[in-house]
Amino acid sequence: MLASSIMGRHLYSLLLLFCAPLLITHVVCKYRRENQDPMVAKRLGFYIPQSMSGCIWIHACSLGESKVGVELARALIKKTPSLRILMTATTPAGLNFLAQSEFTSHVFPWDFRWVWSRWLSKLSPKALVIVETELWPNLVAACDGEGIPVILANGRLSNQSVRGYQRCGWLSKPMWSRVSRALMQFDGDAHNAHLLGVPTHAISTVGSIKLDQPTPQVLGDQANRISAWKNARVLVCLMSSHPDDDALLLSWARRNTDLNLLIVPRHPVRGSEIKTMATNKGLSACQSSLEIDRSAQILIGDTFGDMGTYLSQSDVVVIGGSFSGKGGQNPIEPALLSKALVAGPSMHNFQAISVSLEAAGGLIRADADQISEAIEAALLEAKKLGQAARAWVTANRGSTELQAQAILATLATD
Repeated sequence: MLASSIMGRHLYSLLLLFCAPLLITHVVCKYRRENQDPMVAKRLGFYIPQSMSGCIWIHACSLGESKVGVELARALIKKTPSLRILMTATTPAGLNFLAQSEFTSHVFPWDFRWVWSRWLSKLSPKALVIVETELWPNLVAACDGEGIPVILANGRLSNQSVRGYQRCGWLSKPMWSRVSRALMQFDGDAHNAHLLGVPTHAISTVGSIKLDQPTPQVLGDQANRISAWKNARVLVCLMSSHPDDDALLLSWARRNTDLNLLIVPRHPVRGSEIKTMATNKGLSACQSSLEIDRSAQILIGDTFGDMGTYLSQSDVVVIGGSFSGKGGQNPIEPALLSKALVAGPSMHNFQAISVSLEAAGGLIRADADQISEAIEAALLEAKKLGQAARAWVTANRGSTELQAQAILATLATD
């Protein structure tokens, strides 16, 4: 078993090395298109964080996970002020958020074997805490070799993710079996962690830190601009959208010219692209990053940091990614603002949360061909749906405290 595990990682490492030119090309094209620094040298591991011997290293991937990581770090520091925290992230949005926090942060490099020996010798962390599902075979193996516990915090594993891992079980099962503690959000996530190889005694069900997040910030000036454009008309918001979501809601807007549509893309750089899509469909649209045309039916929210403001002005919120097979985006922010929620069939990124919100009467699920009926039903019961959504989130808070306690207990035991 050990020999096959080592051979599997050798093969993975070779494949990763051969794919390095493709990885470099991908990040350069992707992030330059978004006017972001691709940070290739840091992703290749040429830069190592400053020495932080005895730190707790918390890794998150993108913006949502980085927010979770920061809240967890604050809870740990509150309990043990002497702790040192290093935070890493992968995406520019996540890194920008971490840079504004009080914690030391660094770009997470690709999973090359030679990177981690240098990192671990420099950092000598007490533990590696990985937010949600950002496990990497060489990193986990390196930590295991150095006796550094690997803790999965706020863990979530959809059935779809499990199938993906099982397709390469020769690589993933040894990795999951090395997890020291798996703090999973809900029972289904805990069950899936065990299926992948985490020992039963290492798994706990602790809820989601995302339910502890504060009510989204609403910026007055931007809210006033949107309110003036809305002009007391009914406003449907498509939040964190992908292209297929946009196409569906733009078609809906053509059939409902008496209602306003606000599209907030997952990637704000797509603002002009969405405007072109709207224009091609014969719809009037404008971008919030430019001058807002009060006569336009559609507003594209293509500015950073304004999600709370956009949601605050909306009557119904449609969850992006749920009609495009992307697994859905976070429904908690609009729920905290007591907004009526509509989601499509693809919500595996927030499976347990979306199922619970629906059962609580705070969310309506629908297929793409039912979008008009779902939005109409949500508008009719908007207040009731919004109150139910907020009540469910409020009733299920407290996970941050539980996970901080579990991490500190794991360190004490280790």
